[in-house]
Amino acid sequence: MRVAVTTGLLPIPPLYVVVQHALQLADRHEFRVLARAAEVTDAQLPIVVDTAVPRGLGPWSVRQYLALAAGGTHARRIRATEPDLIHQHFATWMHGPASAARQLGVPLVTTLHGYDVAAAEAAERTPLARFHAGGIELAIAQSRRLLAVSRSLADRAIAAGFPADRLDVHYQGIDAEFFTPYSGSQPHGSESHDEPPALLFVGALAVRKGLPDLLRASIELAATTPHRLQVIGAGPLEGELRAAAAQHPHIEVLGSLPREGVRAAMRAAHALVLPTQQDGRWREAAGLVLLEAQACGTPAIAYASGGTPEMIVDGETGVLVPERDEPALLDALRSMLALPAETHRAMRERARNWVVAERSLAASAEQLDAVYREVAA
Repeated sequence: MRVAVTTGLLPIPPLYVVVQHALQLADRHEFRVLARAAEVTDAQLPIVVDTAVPRGLGPWSVRQYLALAAGGTHARRIRATEPDLIHQHFATWMHGPASAARQLGVPLVTTLHGYDVAAAEAAERTPLARFHAGGIELAIAQSRRLLAVSRSLADRAIAAGFPADRLDVHYQGIDAEFFTPYSGSQPHGSESHDEPPALLFVGALAVRKGLPDLLRASIELAATTPHRLQVIGAGPLEGELRAAAAQHPHIEVLGSLPREGVRAAMRAAHALVLPTQQDGRWREAAGLVLLEAQACGTPAIAYASGGTPEMIVDGETGVLVPERDEPALLDALRSMLALPAETHRAMRERARNWVVAERSLAASAEQLDAVYREVAA
């Protein structure tokens, strides 16, 4: 089967999720990835991304705006691949894939990731909001199947007007063959005695990811419980983060790292912490970084916000904390660091085993393959 995987804006990293199933199912179907505009900086990505807005038209900040007018070009490029099925990521930027699906008479599958549902919930009518609203209308009208990345997001989508009878939950899964624990005798978390255990944050340096909450909790905790707070990512709070690190030496600012660097940090951390929280209409739809850490054998601590409770088995593979409850977050960090080595090791093993069994990319790809075959039939 020829499958056109389509989307609007595609920066890689971080949006590996758009291409990961195509890579996993490449031995079963012929995939082409087509975006309105893309910024692929991972030189090792084993797939070519076709773009309606060429890279030579300017920097990424410019091409994102040029993409707004590239719907017709996007549709023509999709049609040229002669797909048997079109799989669109995000129910915004739908004009190209919807047009191509209609003209070719092929089925359209759309995955909802969160931003699109928030756009459907929005009341404002700015030009950009109207643009996305038009795309959402096309997604609802033409998608043979709609896939939400969590039950939480599916419920929000239905409340926002997406049809329940064509909407299923499809957990995206993570590559449990790439995100793995250390092998052999290499240390992990509490097993290393050379330096204090590390709490790790990976994500956008933004309020919605709960970084200020984590900084305050870590600074208070450092007075009684030695640890390191390692932060990976970039974003608007980088200045605030570096100022805190200058005053508190236990905070380590690692910046943006390639996947291998993120994996190494996850493997060595005592726990990954993601106090993600609602910010306006935005809510965490899934939180794949939680799964990546657990696949590395690292327990996770997160606010119970949006889809994050579906990414942790509370008390077994990590700890869920009430959203924005900073005293509870502090207690969770302190308790995790105080776990006896054997108890922590058992939690690490449960975390890895649960992700492999319930949230792996391999299982997610099997489910998606079944969807493809059903709608194509």
